[in-house]
Amino acid sequence: MDVADEPMPVRACWLSWLAVATSDQAALVRRLGLTEVRPSTWPEAVNLVDEVAHSREGRFSTVVVTPALNGWTLVFGAWLGLPYLARMDPITKLCEDLSARYGKAQAYFHSEQNDGEAWLIADHGTVLRRWISEFPEAAMGEPFGIERRLLDEFGIPGKPEDLDPDDDEDLASEWAATWGDCWATTVAAEHSLDPTTIGPSTASVGTILVASTP
Repeated sequence: MDVADEPMPVRACWLSWLAVATSDQAALVRRLGLTEVRPSTWPEAVNLVDEVAHSREGRFSTVVVTPALNGWTLVFGAWLGLPYLARMDPITKLCEDLSARYGKAQAYFHSEQNDGEAWLIADHGTVLRRWISEFPEAAMGEPFGIERRLLDEFGIPGKPEDLDPDDDEDLASEWAATWGDCWATTVAAEHSLDPTTIGPSTASVGTILVASTP
């Protein structure tokens, strides 16, 4: 790898990504049905992630695929954004299928504009947890790991999707905001990789790619 093109943090106002437990970037690209695949550089690709997130027409048409990073391959783009309702079910099915093949597949959404957080964690073909703060009624599974520990710290013994939004204590809106405690990046750091902390020290094998979605 060119020393001038080392891994770097990926940030965007609205950051949507997929994390798959595989180092086989080429096979994942084929499974996703991506086309017009071309090599890129980290600076170019990171800028494109934010540019695509801000676009209207074509928002769902382009993704960035990282090389293998500590055994994970990440794919960025609004096409993978759980809070976009037209994409929620397809992404859920995609994570089920990919986790059946690779063992683990996860989807995340993080907003630096306080527009919500979302995560979906699938293991060997089964969704263990899906949480979309803007659509709590779409939740699946039981909170676990860092989500469960932080819920306990917030004084929420059950599931956030069961909270009464009209409750006087207002725990529902407080948890949805989480005040930076339980963001998608927090969950990703425990279960795969937090893309905002990728850097030169992150083990990387291969070239970052830009591709068109099916």
